[in-house]
Amino acid sequence: MILLEYHNRILQEAIQERLTDGPTPLEITCADFDGVQFHLSNPDRDNKNVISISIQWRCIPELLKHGGSEDLKKIYGALLQSSPETGYDVTLKLDLSNAPDKATLAERVGLLKRHILAAPFKKVFAAIEAGNPGKDVVNVNYRDNEAFWIKPASDSCTVIFMIQFKDPGDQILAKVFLHEFADARRSMNFAPAVAFSSKEAPGELAGLPGVREGENYGFVSFVLFKNHIGAKVADRTINNIQTFRNYLHYHIKCSKAYLHTRMRTRVENLLQVLNRARPVDPEKKGEKKTAAGKTFVRK
Repeated sequence: MILLEYHNRILQEAIQERLTDGPTPLEITCADFDGVQFHLSNPDRDNKNVISISIQWRCIPELLKHGGSEDLKKIYGALLQSSPETGYDVTLKLDLSNAPDKATLAERVGLLKRHILAAPFKKVFAAIEAGNPGKDVVNVNYRDNEAFWIKPASDSCTVIFMIQFKDPGDQILAKVFLHEFADARRSMNFAPAVAFSSKEAPGELAGLPGVREGENYGFVSFVLFKNHIGAKVADRTINNIQTFRNYLHYHIKCSKAYLHTRMRTRVENLLQVLNRARPVDPEKKGEKKTAAGKTFVRK
């Protein structure tokens, strides 16, 4: 199955193109998964070397409190602006004529959303590795009516997604899909434990604010152990888990498209059979044939 990209390709290609071919006027507003909006522009119309990259997302204030501010300063340094563009939450400003690390600059810019969302995971994983996980559960409301929780333990970390299924059929397909996750774990060593529950939240969320239950809600729980959150594998784990919700819906839509294609093909085959069928002559309606080919009339 396909894995979704972790970076925003529009951001990365826009910066890479200007690093390679030279500065050109820039004014792009684009979207990403989970309601994210980016704005790329030249703040000074007369200086096309200077580019502003801004991101707006409903959960960025929460993420900045859970280690996002420190991470962005480490990753982007002087590129990070203390005052973001009006209407946006975080802004980077870079000068192409004097940009540091040009070989990796476009990639780092394209990963802006990923780095912001990775902050709470990195903070919790590091605390578990240090033997001081704490008891605070991190809650991130990253979509309208959807959220995820990160619950640390002494030697593991539980990540729970609350997913809203607007179509009842999507919920059924998700259940089948996630049961395959559980079955696959039996044949894979060191895979995280996966559980799916519909309508009712798992016990780990009891008493926590923001939990919604009902017919169109499902909860997916991942239990990550130390072999998933160690320093050498943490980035890979974060990349995969933060794209899980979109990965799930992507494959639900692919499954529905495949089923519709099979149904249309079946209907077309049946229509071909009907078109090849010869209508019965009313005058010979009672005529039958024996195995030998003789005709007789049933009375």
